[in-house]
Amino acid sequence: AAVDGVLRKEGAKARLERARTALSALPAFDAPAIHDAIQALTVELACKMQDVAQPLRVAVTGSKVSPPINDTLALLGRERVLKRIDAALGLLGA
Repeated sequence: AAVDGVLRKEGAKARLERARTALSALPAFDAPAIHDAIQALTVELACKMQDVAQPLRVAVTGSKVSPPINDTLALLGRERVLKRIDAALGLLGA
């Protein structure tokens, strides 16, 4: 339900791909750096924080609800987060 309700919305896949690129490029994978990267992406894409955070949340946790996304991603670690994003993108197809 979360995949259909969030990840299949128009533009969500593209925002998730951009978020993956931004997260993979971070020198430090900690909550403040993650927050800043997501915030910068929302400015760049001219969208709301939830438009980037929600697809990330569903891709990484499988749920629409989690602790703050920057804390969640930092706790999981870069490798696990990127693998989960890749899996979600694979589920969405080309």
